[in-house]
Amino acid sequence: MTRLLAIVLGALVLGACTGGGGGSSKDNGKPHTGGTFRMAMVRPRSLDPSQAHTPEEVLLASQLFDSLTSYDPHTLAVQPAVAASWTSTPDQLHWDFTISPDARFSSGRLVTAADVKYSLERVAKRGSTATTNFLLEPISGFAAFNDPKGTANELTGIKVASPTVVHFDLDTPLSTLPALLGNPTFAIVPREAVEATPPAPDFNREPVTSGAFVLKSRTDNVLHLTPAPRTKAYVSAVDVHLYDDEPAAYAAFARKSVDWSPVPPDRVDEVAEKYGRRGFAPYATVGFYGFNLKSPKFADQRFREAILAAVDRDAIVRGIYNSTVRATTRLVPEGIPGSQPDPCGATCAHDPAKARALLHDAFPSGPPPEIFIDYDQDTTQESIAKAMQSNLKDVGITATLRPHAYTDYLNFALGGTQELFRLGWGGLTAYPTADAFLTPLFLSGSHENVTQFSNPQVDGLLKAGRAEPDQAKQIADDQQAESAILSQVPVVPIFEIETHSVIATRVKNVVLTSLGTFDATKLWLTSGPGVK
Repeated sequence: MTRLLAIVLGALVLGACTGGGGGSSKDNGKPHTGGTFRMAMVRPRSLDPSQAHTPEEVLLASQLFDSLTSYDPHTLAVQPAVAASWTSTPDQLHWDFTISPDARFSSGRLVTAADVKYSLERVAKRGSTATTNFLLEPISGFAAFNDPKGTANELTGIKVASPTVVHFDLDTPLSTLPALLGNPTFAIVPREAVEATPPAPDFNREPVTSGAFVLKSRTDNVLHLTPAPRTKAYVSAVDVHLYDDEPAAYAAFARKSVDWSPVPPDRVDEVAEKYGRRGFAPYATVGFYGFNLKSPKFADQRFREAILAAVDRDAIVRGIYNSTVRATTRLVPEGIPGSQPDPCGATCAHDPAKARALLHDAFPSGPPPEIFIDYDQDTTQESIAKAMQSNLKDVGITATLRPHAYTDYLNFALGGTQELFRLGWGGLTAYPTADAFLTPLFLSGSHENVTQFSNPQVDGLLKAGRAEPDQAKQIADDQQAESAILSQVPVVPIFEIETHSVIATRVKNVVLTSLGTFDATKLWLTSGPGVK
C-alpha cells in the first residue's frame, strides 16, 4: 500500500504544500542573532519522522532529526549529516557510511551504526506505514523483511561493521544511495526512546531527536524548539504554532502572530499581490495521465500521440488550477539536478490539427476506439477529466469519464483494467536525482511501472545511470532516458506543483529546497524580542 500512495501523490500534496524562499543575508548586511522564529503549520499527527506523511510533517522532521545524509539547500548536492563520509565499491553494490563523531541524540548519547540499522529497519519492516519504505527495496534482503509472508527478522543488507561504520549490500547497483538516504523519513532515531513505555514520554509527542533542533517543551498548540548543543543557529528558538487547517494558519500570519505560514490554494493570488512571491517555489512533484500500454486500444503510438497533442495543459492550469501549478512537458521537475527545460519538445505541443492528422493516419477506415478516462474522484480531478474529455472530443475521440473512490483508486491503478488514468509522482517520496523520477515508473518490471512501459534502450540507460559513480555521466544517462521515454508517449505530462508560503519581512535567508524543506539554522531575524 505504501508504494501505491506515491502513484496519486499529486492529490495529496496540492492542498497542503509548504514553502519558503527569498532573502539573502548579503542583501541585508550582517546577520543578526537571537529572537524566536514563529512558524505556523497544520497540526502534525506525529513527530516520529518515519510517520511524516505530509509536506509540513516532513519539514518539521527535517528540523528535529538528521538522516545519514542531507542536501545543500542551493544545489541539492548530497552532504554529510549523521554520516561524516561514505565509500562504495566500483560496482556501486557495497557501501560503507562512517558515523560523524559529532552525531548525538538530544539525550546526549552518541549515534552508532546500530542506531542506523534500527532506524532504517523500522521503516522497511513488514507492516510499516512509512510512505517511503519501498525506496529501500534495492537493499539486499528487503523482500524477505518487508513481505507480509516473509520470515526474515532483520534487513540483512544493512550490517553493523563497527560502532561507527554501517555497511550496505545492494541487490542492484545504486550510485544515488547517498542521496536516497537523505530523505527526512529515514532519520536516525534511538531505539530506547522509540520503544519506551509509560511513564517515559511518548516518542510521537516528545521525541528524543538527532537533528539541529530539540523539542524543549510543548503545549497543545505550540512546539518550542531550541538549537541542539552542537548546532550553530542565528535564532535562539523556533516556535511551531499548530492549527487545525491551512486557513487558520494563514489567518495567524495575517494578524502577525507568526512569521511564516503555508498559503491555502484559494489565497495564492491574494498573497502574491499583497506580500509578493518570496515564499513561492517549485515542489518536486509531477502530475500526468498514463496510458495502460497493455490495453490494445493504445497499441498504436499514433493514437497516444494524438491524445497527447489534443490535451491543452495550459488551459487546464489556467482554468482549473488558476495558475497555482505550472504546465509541464517533462518527467523530472524543476529544481532536481538533471531536470531539462523541455525534453518532450514538439511531441508534447498542444496541436489539435496534428492530433486529427494522426488519427486519420492511424484509423483511415473509421473512428478511433472509445476510451475511458480514469481518475480518483474529487472536484478538481473531475474538472481536469472533463477538460480532457472536451479536448479529445474536439479532435474526434470519444472518452467516457470513469471516476473511482480515492481508496479504491490506489488498487485500481495497478489492476490492469485502467485506460487513460491519472498519476502523480514525487513529493514525499522524492530525493534529488533524476533517477528517482524515472526508474520507478519506467524501468521494465518495476513495481511502480503502472503503465507497463518497457523499452530496452531506456532500461539500459537507467541501469547505466544507477551504476555510474560520476554524477555528470549519471545525469547524462538519465536525461537521455527521459527524452527516450517521452518519445514513446507512455504518459501525458500536465503540471508541476508550485508550493506557496508567506514570510514576514523580518525573516531573512529562508532558502527552500524543491523537496519542501528549509534549514531554520540559516535564517535570521531583523527585529523582535531578543534580536541583537
